[in-house]
Amino acid sequence: GAGPGSVVRSTLDAGLQRYTAATLHRRLAELAGRNVGDGAVIVIDNASGEVRAYVANDGAGEVDGVTALRQAGSTLKPFLYELALERGQLTAASLLDDTPVDIPTVGGLYVPQNYDHQYRDAASVRTSLAGSLNVPAVRTLMLAGLERFHERLRQLGITSLTEAPEFYGWSLALGSGDVSLLELTGAYRTLANGGLQDDVTFVPRAGSARQAAK
Repeated sequence: GAGPGSVVRSTLDAGLQRYTAATLHRRLAELAGRNVGDGAVIVIDNASGEVRAYVANDGAGEVDGVTALRQAGSTLKPFLYELALERGQLTAASLLDDTPVDIPTVGGLYVPQNYDHQYRDAASVRTSLAGSLNVPAVRTLMLAGLERFHERLRQLGITSLTEAPEFYGWSLALGSGDVSLLELTGAYRTLANGGLQDDVTFVPRAGSARQAAK
């Protein structure tokens, strides 16, 4: 590590860091009436993987919201649909069954429901993803395969899904696993880069414009 008095360059952009913190603070103030009191933001350059802004927590708590584990919710759905598209099992225009379904499991019936408790009989992949519909997502997981999807998430760098696929079950399509914002953002970066993946960094990479500017 660097000794006392040494200069350490980071990838953080001071102006963007201030803007990000102020934006998060303002947004949380707007959501205060909905019992939302904490928030975190990380900004990563897609091309280089360099972290430009890091706001660990705007609330009163001391938890680092960037690295803490939280249920993923609907944020995993794009990776699920991508997997099915990649395998040629679906296209963006494919129609998915959006009617109630009872799925037998070891623990009893699993009955996924849409957030608005409404069903559309059939919905395209585009509509299912854009509307974050739960039933089509679970049906897509049944098509793509639970073990395959679990492995894909691990390949994307989400290391917190340490249990066997059966532990999460079909609800993995709806984000039943715990993930960190840092790893989730890294996974989205891989999606943005067409499947190319490397680690994020807080130290300017060799040859980067930021390092050259120093």
